[in-house]
Amino acid sequence: MRKSTILWITGITIILLVTLLIYSYVIPSVNAKDVVMAGTIRQIDANAVEVELEITRKREDKDQHMVYPVVPGWGGATFTEDLDDAWYVPSSVGSSYLDQVILEEYLKVQGKTRKSAENLIGFAIPDEMGSYKLRFTLRSLDGTTQPLENPIVYYVHNEQLLGKDLSWVTGENLEIIKEYAE
Repeated sequence: MRKSTILWITGITIILLVTLLIYSYVIPSVNAKDVVMAGTIRQIDANAVEVELEITRKREDKDQHMVYPVVPGWGGATFTEDLDDAWYVPSSVGSSYLDQVILEEYLKVQGKTRKSAENLIGFAIPDEMGSYKLRFTLRSLDGTTQPLENPIVYYVHNEQLLGKDLSWVTGENLEIIKEYAE
């Protein structure tokens, strides 16, 4: 009886160690190096700015992912429907609570603060790898002309596997084009 107890304990210990080893090597299905973003922002009138963004993903992302443009004083992304086929238009624009929490935590760690989480409006791009060009406008949140300071677009990847959080965030500054259309 004593021998069988020792064998059971040894077997359970080996299974636990193998499980912990596998768990420690679990990695996200897509990492930040698989996502390349570049974009520009320009003021088109006193109350609106236009963002042109290209996102290239080198691997499929089947997990939840959102893109958030964060431009202080500007919000409410609106996509133009009459663009040609070269431009991608998301089917919906909004916010995902879980992705928003991941982004807010990332911003806090980076030492950046957000005045209000209500202004985090994002959109998803297709799961397939490839390049996606987007064009959208943002409006002044308070109806006044706001300076373009530190405009950044963030890609939030939300993934959980075996109870492990594999989520990450990457951001890219938007190039400010200094022109004003009358």
